[in-house]
Amino acid sequence: MPAFTITRQIGAPVETVWAVLDDFGDIQRWNPGVTSSSLTSAGPVSEGTTRHCDFSPFDAVNERIERHVPNERLTVDIYETFKLPISGGVADFNLAPNGDGTELTLHYSYTLNRLSRSVKGTTDKQLRKGLDGLVEGPRQESERMTIHAYRRRCRQRFSITLRPSTRTLPRSSCRTPARCERQG
Repeated sequence: MPAFTITRQIGAPVETVWAVLDDFGDIQRWNPGVTSSSLTSAGPVSEGTTRHCDFSPFDAVNERIERHVPNERLTVDIYETFKLPISGGVADFNLAPNGDGTELTLHYSYTLNRLSRSVKGTTDKQLRKGLDGLVEGPRQESERMTIHAYRRRCRQRFSITLRPSTRTLPRSSCRTPARCERQG
């Protein structure tokens, strides 16, 4: 079974990267190769959760979570493929804190179908290029989420709420008499 590993440094905490990967039914939000995706099982995302993904220009896959360890590991089994050069595969995402960010490592293994066995080198090259999005997409989305959260915190921290004063100052103590109410 052919396999390869891709590693990326992500400028976001492990919890943010995990939130992107754990949004299992919405992979099309950050993976440009997926045109649509949806959960095909009920309940919270955990081991056994399944989804369907449609691709462009190819057709589709059905996937199932085999291992779900929050903030550490997500293993996805590609158990059914439609019009793809592979008959199955396993995407194993591993997260590790790395300074202020996260190291994301994807171990990917796959089984070639009969047709693609004759052009293994070409299929392998195409898969590596296409699957780079499985690590680049979460990197971009996690960093976008981190920047957005930082900006939101800054706005909340430095926002000043101006409230009109209900206090009436005597005209003699007011620096701008036009803003003071007349006495009496």
